[in-house]
Amino acid sequence: MAGKPNKKQFTYPQVFWKQPWEWLSRYRDVNTYLAMAVYGGLSFAMLLYAVLWQGMTGWLASVLFIGGVATWTFTEYILHRFILHYVEDHPLVQRWHNFMHGAHHDIPRDLRFVTASPFVTMPIAVVFWFLFWLLLGWDKVWPFFAGFGIGYSLYEYVHFAIHKYPHPPFPFLRALWQNHNLHHFKTPEKRFGVTTTFWDRVFGTYERA
Repeated sequence: MAGKPNKKQFTYPQVFWKQPWEWLSRYRDVNTYLAMAVYGGLSFAMLLYAVLWQGMTGWLASVLFIGGVATWTFTEYILHRFILHYVEDHPLVQRWHNFMHGAHHDIPRDLRFVTASPFVTMPIAVVFWFLFWLLLGWDKVWPFFAGFGIGYSLYEYVHFAIHKYPHPPFPFLRALWQNHNLHHFKTPEKRFGVTTTFWDRVFGTYERA
């Protein structure tokens, strides 16, 4: 189910020209576990920096860390619903949508369109870090962003595993498997949460199977 299509029959998503940007599109073919190691390692280092170097108390670091994880789940929902699923009639917007997310919906079992490369996500992460730094300050941003990064790492793994394996490895994950597969194959305009259905329930985009 997760095999790659024949490259002779597959055209990479294109943005501007008739010929595909293969050099840009192939950033998607990234090892999920390697990406998680990068995100997770940096997040762990941030947490250690806050506790060991800055001397932040464990309870405060924990609260900020958990807040970062929760903030990621909200960010995941917003980005998926309003950015990745934004499309209109303009050809350039349609091409951009296809490049960013449309191809993933067209070929959901092609793992090249599941995990984004750190070369793409890191610049975005820097923007988020500066935003949280402005809101929280230098001391508090590190454990908070560590939680945000771990939340993103968990998202990448859950998303990858849902598309790679037909069944969840643990029974308590069954609801997430079902929810995301229904998003792909039945209601692409609903069920935007991947690691949780909480925000779908809050904003009215959840639907019972």
